[in-house]
Amino acid sequence: MKKLLPWLLAGMLLSGCSTIKSVIPGGDTKQEPAPLQEITSSAELNRVWKVSSGDIEDQTRLIQPILAGDNLYSVSSAGLVTAVDINTGEAIWARKLKTDISAGVGYGDGLVFVGTEEGEVIALHALTGETAWQVELEGEVLASPMAGEGIVVVSTSVDRLTGLSSVDGAEKWSLRQSTPRLTLRGRSRPLVMSDIVFAGFENGKLLLVRLDNGQILWEKRVGDAVGKSELERLADLDTRPMLIQDTVYAAAFQSRVVAIHAPSARIVWENNVSTYQDMAVDRKNLYVTDENDVVVAIDRNSGLTSWQQTAFDNRGLSAPVRVDDYVVVADREGYMHMLDVTTGEQAGRVKIGSAILAQPLVRGDTIFVQTVDGELSSWQVNRL
Repeated sequence: MKKLLPWLLAGMLLSGCSTIKSVIPGGDTKQEPAPLQEITSSAELNRVWKVSSGDIEDQTRLIQPILAGDNLYSVSSAGLVTAVDINTGEAIWARKLKTDISAGVGYGDGLVFVGTEEGEVIALHALTGETAWQVELEGEVLASPMAGEGIVVVSTSVDRLTGLSSVDGAEKWSLRQSTPRLTLRGRSRPLVMSDIVFAGFENGKLLLVRLDNGQILWEKRVGDAVGKSELERLADLDTRPMLIQDTVYAAAFQSRVVAIHAPSARIVWENNVSTYQDMAVDRKNLYVTDENDVVVAIDRNSGLTSWQQTAFDNRGLSAPVRVDDYVVVADREGYMHMLDVTTGEQAGRVKIGSAILAQPLVRGDTIFVQTVDGELSSWQVNRL
C-alpha cells in the first residue's frame, strides 16, 4: 500500500503548519416513532440468506459486524464471535468467548478484534477464530479496534488512543486527550490508512497520528462545546473519519460536519449538521443521519445541503450506506428504508425483524445487517 506519511508531511511543511459520566445517544425511545408513509416503491430488497449471530443487549450501536474479503465477522454481547461466507451465509467458524463484549468487530493484519467494558482487547485469528492474544487497557473499549502495518489502534473511554503490536498485543505507544465531565457513550472508530491514523476524541478534536510511534502530526477542533449546561456542551467526535484523496471528512455532536485538507489541516467547508454516527460517501455527496433522525445529503465540494429526508422522526435511524442508486438507513422498528440518491425521496422499504442499530454494510449491490435479536442477514437490491 502507498505510504501516506511523506505526502502529508510535505503538505504540512508547505502550509507552515474528574469523574467522567456518559450518556447514551439515540433520542427518546419513549416517544412514538413517526408512522410510515405510503410510498410508491421503485426498488425492493430481497433476502439472500439469514443466520443467527447472538443477541445484542443494552441496545448498543457499538457492536457492529465488519466485512473483510469474502467473510463477514460479527459478535454478540455475550461473546459469540462468528465468521460467515458473504455469498452463502455458511458458517466458517464460531467462537464463544468467556466475557461480555462492549465493542467490535474490528479487523486488520489477519486478525479480528473485540473489546470489553473492563478494557480488554481480544484478538482472534481471522481464518480460524483461535485466540492470538488478549490484553487489558485503562478504561472501557467503546469502539472497534482497527489494525494495519503491524499496529492495532484502540480507543478507550478515558480519551486514550493506544497502539498495540499485532503480533502479541504489546503496547507500542499511547496518547491521551483531556476529557469533558460529560460525554456520549461511545468512541470514534480509528481510521487506519497505510502508515497514518485519523482519530476523533470526546473533546471534539480530530487528530492525525503516525501509526508507527503515535506522534501527533496535527489536531483540529471539529466539535465546539457551547452552552451553559454540560448537556449543551456535549461535542463528542464519535463519527469515524473518512479520507477521500487529500480530504478528510469528520463530524461532531451538536456541532458540524467538516471537510479538512489533510496535508495542511485547513478546514475547506463546514455544514452545521449534528451527528454521532458514521457517514456514507460517493463521488458527489456525503450522507449523514443527524441527531434528529433526518437524513442529509451534503455536497462534497461545496459543503452545501443537497437534500433532506425528514419522514423518520423518533424512529432511531442507523448510520446511512450508499448502494446502487440509493441511500439506505435502518431503524429501531426493524425496517430498512431506501431513499433515491438524487432527491432523497423514499424509494422502498422492507421489514427485517427487530431493531437495527449498527450501520448496514455494503458489497456491490448487496447489504448486510445485524439485528439486536441476533439475526445476521444478506439483502440484494432490485429495481422494480
